[in-house]
Amino acid sequence: MGLIQRIIEEEGIATVSVSLNLAITKKVKPPRALYPGFGLGHPLGEAHNPELQLRVLRDALSLLEMDLEPGSVVVRSYPRSAK
Repeated sequence: MGLIQRIIEEEGIATVSVSLNLAITKKVKPPRALYPGFGLGHPLGEAHNPELQLRVLRDALSLLEMDLEPGSVVVRSYPRSAK
């Protein structure tokens, strides 16, 4: 995705991604990305938790308003359920 993001950005459209693998994202260097630390299959957190998922989406979109260096990966921690 990071490679596609760069092409889209070259056309003047801002992009942001939610990363599932920090090491790979740092190597690919998308224009901007959020790493929330959730496992594969759960990019926005646990199922049936719309409040958390909305928070992650808002945090990802907020990267578009920040003055970040290209290739920036913002790492954020979110609460895990007590299941």
